[in-house]
Amino acid sequence: MDNLNALEETLADSNALNLERDILLQLGRLGALKLFHTCLSKAFDAPDACEVSDAVVEKKTSSKRDNHVKRIIRSGKSEMRKSRRERNSAKPNQNSPFSLLSTGNQKWLQQPSVSSLRRASNSKRRRSIIARNEAEMSRGVKVVAELEKLRAILEEESGQVPSLRTWAEAAGVDENVLRQNLHFGWFCRDELLRSTRSLVIFLTRNYRGLGIAHEDLIQAGNMGVLRGAERFDHTRGYRFSTYVQYWIRKSMSRMVAWNARGIRIPTTLATAVNQIQKARKSLNNHHRKYPDDMEIAKLTGFSVAKVRSASQCLRVVGSIDQKIGDCINAKYMEFTPDRSLRSPEETVLRQNMSTQIQELLSGLDFRERQVLILRYGLKDNQVKSLEEIGRLFNVSKEWIRRIERKAMEKLRDKDVYSSLSHYRNL
Repeated sequence: MDNLNALEETLADSNALNLERDILLQLGRLGALKLFHTCLSKAFDAPDACEVSDAVVEKKTSSKRDNHVKRIIRSGKSEMRKSRRERNSAKPNQNSPFSLLSTGNQKWLQQPSVSSLRRASNSKRRRSIIARNEAEMSRGVKVVAELEKLRAILEEESGQVPSLRTWAEAAGVDENVLRQNLHFGWFCRDELLRSTRSLVIFLTRNYRGLGIAHEDLIQAGNMGVLRGAERFDHTRGYRFSTYVQYWIRKSMSRMVAWNARGIRIPTTLATAVNQIQKARKSLNNHHRKYPDDMEIAKLTGFSVAKVRSASQCLRVVGSIDQKIGDCINAKYMEFTPDRSLRSPEETVLRQNMSTQIQELLSGLDFRERQVLILRYGLKDNQVKSLEEIGRLFNVSKEWIRRIERKAMEKLRDKDVYSSLSHYRNL
């Protein structure tokens, strides 16, 4: 052990001498050797450089010998800062009944960060950074969506807009953390919408000319981007732009199905109509003839009744103000009958029918007559239910049903039926 210590001291002395020699050599090249000697002589009261070098070497060797004896005394400020950081980053109560955030999202909530593309030196590294950015931004969109759902629940339960403190307590995070991640989530939304705008505009070309404005299609595509970002899972290995195309097309298709037609039909029926149109076009191109409903049902897998009902939805709704042809200066409105107006014959028949019904009802009791008039709308053409009539007479609906049955039994006669049979077609 003594030999090893002596060897270490020898090596330390040789290294110190070499370092001193190099320093003096460099100072001599710079022309600052005299100034260096002057400063050392003032500091150590040494007249020449040799004594200074001996003092420096002796000081270094003594510091090497006493290195194992030195002790570092630390202040308590670092521990105080560490404990303060731990208290600030400590999670609040996770058993909150309003908590909607998952454990992974709460861990990620504390330090949101977005990697920079400036450090990417090659295409492979750039693709990995883009994928990591997309994953982080999708997580930010998921978190802010969950927080907004939680806020809607709180507003529905309390009947007023919740404060930031109440919102943070329900989410199980600190107010500063909540504010930070809300801003970060909104930033992620804006960045995703900005980066996918060209993709949305590219996909709108398939839905032009269907009665929807181009700006509305872009807005529907943006809604699909946000909906896809909430469901994106980067662990499966596919890119965000590839995944979000499905949600963009779905959002645009739904808007076209809801607003493109004059008469709105259900989404499932609209999907069936599109499949039937594609099948009819395919069969027409293949067989060079117009296919019937049986062939379309066999190709699509739908029933014949569903094919026929869906075909009824394909009828185009036109305008009665449209002109008939190009040469005739007339409109469809001029030749379309108004079926809301009654003919003179129908008006006379209805008057006679009303007179005969009143004569038949005159043979009933007052309450029976009032129940039939209210039940079938014989006076104001407004039919009322048994419960509504019972509420007017302050009785139960079962009592009204008995009165109605009793009155109908009195009117059920062959002569009465024959006298009113010619009014059935009205």
